[in-house]
Amino acid sequence: MGFLYTPMPVWLSIASAVAALLLLAFAGWRRPLARLHDSAMQHLWLGMMVAVSVMWAANAWLNDGPVMHLLGATLIVTLFDWRLALFSMAAVCALVAIAFDTPWQGVGMTFMVFGALPVFVSALLQRGIAAWLPRNLFVFIVGHGFFTAALAMLAACGASLLVHVALNAGSFAFIPTGYVVSVALLASGEAWFCGMLTMLFAIYRPAWVTTCDVRRYRLDRGPRT
Repeated sequence: MGFLYTPMPVWLSIASAVAALLLLAFAGWRRPLARLHDSAMQHLWLGMMVAVSVMWAANAWLNDGPVMHLLGATLIVTLFDWRLALFSMAAVCALVAIAFDTPWQGVGMTFMVFGALPVFVSALLQRGIAAWLPRNLFVFIVGHGFFTAALAMLAACGASLLVHVALNAGSFAFIPTGYVVSVALLASGEAWFCGMLTMLFAIYRPAWVTTCDVRRYRLDRGPRT
């Protein structure tokens, strides 16, 4: 659950909350929430929020330091694109904070590190994959689902570690010896979770995947039946 239970200075809590609100205001400039007027999209969005919130609740503490859990941010970006994904991750942070009655001080930092950062990493990597790699369904699934998810998780874990080091006055003593192995395992789990669902959605429900253009990402170039 990110930094929801991590003691933080008041100034850092306020600064991270303000940064989160400004980021959400920027993402809402083009009114991405208007897409939820479609009932199918709305039900999918609400269902994903519940599923990802449950994933966040299943976390592991490492020696009272970093908290590790699956993120689901890459899958949200693949389904809804980055603007709506930011609101989605903000909703997940709020749901988890309310469900576990956590202090407000860590909500902003949790969103920035475990929500906004993996969303932007995923969006940038997916844009690069779409621009530079072959356009077929296999590349879409492996690139958007597996590869991007693993790198987004590594970025979030790295940023979380840096924040914890800064909060501990630059000390690395709190980092457990198995941190690197734990991060590698978590990134693998994130890749498999996002990758398998991306594959299922792209094949059986392509209309649910906003970033998947069926005219570009398909295994064959013949006429569709």
